[in-house]
Amino acid sequence: MRFPPVFRLVALAALGAALFRYSLIGQLGVAALLLGFAAARGHGSIAQLWRAVRRIRWLLLSLIVVYVVFAPEPTPTGRLLPAWAETEQALRRAGILVLLVMAVDLMRQTTPPACIAAALAALLSPLSWFGVATERFSRRVALTLDAVPRTADAVSAAAGRAGIRGRDLRGWAVAAAELIREIERGETHTSETAALPRNSRPAPADWGVLVAVLALILGLSGV
Repeated sequence: MRFPPVFRLVALAALGAALFRYSLIGQLGVAALLLGFAAARGHGSIAQLWRAVRRIRWLLLSLIVVYVVFAPEPTPTGRLLPAWAETEQALRRAGILVLLVMAVDLMRQTTPPACIAAALAALLSPLSWFGVATERFSRRVALTLDAVPRTADAVSAAAGRAGIRGRDLRGWAVAAAELIREIERGETHTSETAALPRNSRPAPADWGVLVAVLALILGLSGV
């Protein structure tokens, strides 16, 4: 059974709304489920999740510093170490961001950009009654989702040809010039149009899975 992209998007939105109510134990449960799903897809999926989380490491550190160091109110005891309540709040805020990044990355790994855009168009279709061009917006989303990884690959390839390794900033001017030449020659390009696939009619079993997923998401919020 293939879970429809529309239901995946609904589950992702429900998770994003419920995460703010999760305790640390609930967040760890969600993390275990996401990692288990990624492990079932193979080592490459876990590696992609790690890269996605690693990109926000400085933001996570800043959240922890703000909540642990700057946010706590001064106490007459003059304690140096933060209380557990402050540490827990910092970890929960950082955990929300980590879990959202993991869930979105898994959605990206398992669902083509055009299917995500088609699911978004279906969910936003009621807005068309008020004159909102939901399909045009969804096509732009599809183009963006397709262009970002292509652009990142082109930049990485240009950096490799310029001899840039790791955090070495030397050679970026050469890499940028090489990338501009490729764009002008048309060797590096993205799609100019996006065709949205037709959303298939969900099967009764799909509805059952969606209800189970939503129940699990809401159930973990009470842990």
